[in-house]
Amino acid sequence: MRLLKSALGLALAATGGTVAAAQPALADTAGLPHAVGGFAAPTTRVNAKTPSMRAMDVLPDSASLVTNLPPVGDQGQISSCVAWTIAHSIMGYYAKRDGGTGAPYAPLYLYMRSVAKGGAPNAGLNPAATLQEATANGVDTQDDYVQGIYGYQTAPTAAEIANAANYKLSGWTTLWTGDRQGDKAKAAIKTAIAAGSPVAIGIPVFKDFMYLRGDTLYNTLTGASLGGHMITAYAYDADGIWIRNQWGTGWGASGDAHLSWSFVTTDVQAAYTVGGVKTPEKAVVPAPAVTSLSVVRGPVAGGTQVVVNGANLASATAVTFGGVAAKFTKAEANGVTTLTATAPAHAKGIVDVTVTNATGISALNALAKYTYVPAAPAVTKLSASSSSTAGGDVITVTGTDFTEASVVKLGAAAVAGFKVVAPTTLTFPVPAGLAAGGYDVTVTTPYGTSTAVPAGRLTLVAPPAPTVSALSVNSGSTIAPTTVTVTGTGFGSLKAVTAGGVAVPFTRLSDTQLTVTMPIHAAGKVTLKLTNAGGSFEATALPFTYVAPAVPTVATLSPNAGGTKISTTVTLTGANLGGATKVTVNGAVVSFTKISDTQLKIVLPPHAAGAATVQVTTPGGTSAAAAAATFTYKV
Repeated sequence: MRLLKSALGLALAATGGTVAAAQPALADTAGLPHAVGGFAAPTTRVNAKTPSMRAMDVLPDSASLVTNLPPVGDQGQISSCVAWTIAHSIMGYYAKRDGGTGAPYAPLYLYMRSVAKGGAPNAGLNPAATLQEATANGVDTQDDYVQGIYGYQTAPTAAEIANAANYKLSGWTTLWTGDRQGDKAKAAIKTAIAAGSPVAIGIPVFKDFMYLRGDTLYNTLTGASLGGHMITAYAYDADGIWIRNQWGTGWGASGDAHLSWSFVTTDVQAAYTVGGVKTPEKAVVPAPAVTSLSVVRGPVAGGTQVVVNGANLASATAVTFGGVAAKFTKAEANGVTTLTATAPAHAKGIVDVTVTNATGISALNALAKYTYVPAAPAVTKLSASSSSTAGGDVITVTGTDFTEASVVKLGAAAVAGFKVVAPTTLTFPVPAGLAAGGYDVTVTTPYGTSTAVPAGRLTLVAPPAPTVSALSVNSGSTIAPTTVTVTGTGFGSLKAVTAGGVAVPFTRLSDTQLTVTMPIHAAGKVTLKLTNAGGSFEATALPFTYVAPAVPTVATLSPNAGGTKISTTVTLTGANLGGATKVTVNGAVVSFTKISDTQLKIVLPPHAAGAATVQVTTPGGTSAAAAAATFTYKV
């Protein structure tokens, strides 16, 4: 057995007897794109204490463990974030860094072993209990866990539980529990990461976090909580920490996000580190199992691509159909391996599909049956030899063996809305948007695809290019979208609309009218360009003008003076304040509340004696450093 552990010597956190600080009220979570509530915040407070370090005396300004972090996963609509953080991210990190075997490990296995009976998929996990489960009993490998990442309806089997015992945590440490831990939390998390230990942190999720995009520093500290969530902190810098979430790569910055230190010191409700993982010197790989086939029948000539799902497929050395070897490839997505096999030629009938690895051969079962069938379809005639690229014409296809047609194509493009009228006849509507030219019509059934023939070739002819004769409005703001009604011709087959070279959304009202939404843009003129199946038209004679908002001004501060040792609430009056995004005092950002377009409430912090300039920033610019905007600090 190999023992893998961190170089970090973490001192045990001091435990207090108080109950953790009250959390924000829960908001309505209906219709959210990701599952929240998977992290059950501890109710006993453990005060943060800076861990001791053996590796260094001075913390670096920044540190990152991203090199050894496993790829971003996707927990889907299962409240399994705690299990994903522990099993996938942190155990996977140590396995990759130190050469541990068996990774990736199965988050759903750890979730199902830790969740309350009957609680899946919505119930969350207690992080301490989950860490203890991974330490005491281990986590199954993802390759062995036949339930995959979303199959919560099926409990772990005895064989999976036995295999999990080979892959355990070597230990874990609570850095703190309870929010508002302040600078001690910052020091603790920096120390852990600098010494090579990623940190599992539990947070409340506010609505804007749910829809986070890009790598903008996240700094929200208030609002209604959508539920608790656990993520992996793997890096830090002067501004905050970098975390890896398990909501897929479409969230945040390809699955990661940058959280501010103020968020960490105020809102992080718990933090844990792991000492490492214990794995065998060589991964334990049971015999494979086949649980489903993407295609269950095909032609006797073979050639059908069949995706094989199951367990322990990463080590597959052979796939057979009725005892005949098949060529296959392996693919891994979200930690789950599938095999894509090419069915070999075989006599008509039902056969068993098996997978072999070094340990053995998959057991025969009803889910691993494949049926060989004869005769692919054939196309012999079309009702018309040409049609418009604008689409809409209905073409009748004559041929043979259309009864179980599953796909009709024009060239490489699948056609929607086809209908099988008889075994020798089907119809389909010509789709809009294809380029002018010749297209072979082919028909696919479970038994194969028809061969392209001259009698099945359809020629598409482009309609005239569009024109533009009027815009309902020809100007708009630089900071808000503007809806414009466009009048012209040739809109029936419209493919795209751009403004200044940038694609804009549009809604077609008729062949002569549509609405477009002009996006936020810098001040100046842009022209619309419309493209349909027949070509493009740029409305250079009808430009759209973007007008920038006015620069804000400060007229009065009330009061305009205050003490040097206390915070002072000031009413700021001026103009063009409605879009305020920032208020500064001598360049330092201060908090503010928007009252109206002419008034803000600001809070000025303690400051050394003397005059300080208050400035407001909006999308229109920054107010001038005028005398009316001066606040005097007095002793």
